[in-house]
Amino acid sequence: MLVRAYLPKIMTALFGGLFIAAGILTFNNAVLFDLLFIGVLVFTAIICRKDINVLGVITIIFLLRTFEEITWLYLGDSNLTKFVIYPSCIIISFYLRYDWAAKIFLYIGILASTTELYWLYEDYQAPQIYWNMTLVAITLISRNLIFSRVSITEHYLSKIMRLEAKSINLDWIIYRLYGLSLILQIIVILEYLIRHLFGASELVLFYYSSAYAIRAISTLSIWAIFNESYKQLAPKSLKA
Repeated sequence: MLVRAYLPKIMTALFGGLFIAAGILTFNNAVLFDLLFIGVLVFTAIICRKDINVLGVITIIFLLRTFEEITWLYLGDSNLTKFVIYPSCIIISFYLRYDWAAKIFLYIGILASTTELYWLYEDYQAPQIYWNMTLVAITLISRNLIFSRVSITEHYLSKIMRLEAKSINLDWIIYRLYGLSLILQIIVILEYLIRHLFGASELVLFYYSSAYAIRAISTLSIWAIFNESYKQLAPKSLKA
C-alpha cells in the first residue's frame, strides 16, 4: 500500500530533479542535450512499446525533431531560401487557421514577408529570421499533429497493435508546451523586426533570454514525456 501511495510521487520528484539538472548542465552543449532528448524518447518508446497512445506522441515528437535537425543542417542562407520559406509559412498557417496560434502566425508571416521584400528593395543586410519562421512553422505543425494524435494513432497503429487509441494527459501537456514555444518564437521574430525597422538596437531582451526559455520548455517536455509515460505504466507494473 505504501508503495502504491508514494512511489509515483517519489519518481516524479526524482526524475524531475534529474532532468532539470541535465538541462542546466547541458546548456552550453546543444548536441549533448539533443542526444539526451532523443535518448529519453527512445527509452520511453521501448518501455511503453505496448501503449499505442504514448508511442503515438513519441513518434510525432521524434519525427518532427528529426526534421528540424535536418532542416537546420541543410537550410541555406539565400534569397531563394526565403522565397520558399515565407510563402510556405503563410500557406501552413492559413491551412491550420482553426488554431488560434496559426492565425497569429499568419499575420506574422505576412508582416515578415512584406518586411523582407522591403529590405531586399533597400538592399538592407537583413537578419536571418527565416530560421525562426521555420521553427514556428515546424512547431505549429507539431502542435496540430499532437492535437490530431488520437485519429492518427487509430489510423496507423490501432489496426496493427489491435489496441484502442485515446487521449492522454501527455497529449495536452505537449500541446500546450508547443503553444508556449511557438508564442516565444513569434515574440523573438517581432523583436527582430522592431529592432531592425526602427533602429532599436538596445531591444534584445528576448534575443538573449529566449535560449534559456526554450531550453526550459524542452527540459519540461523531457520530464513530462517520461513522467506521464511512467504514470501510464506504473499501475500495470504494480498490479503485476
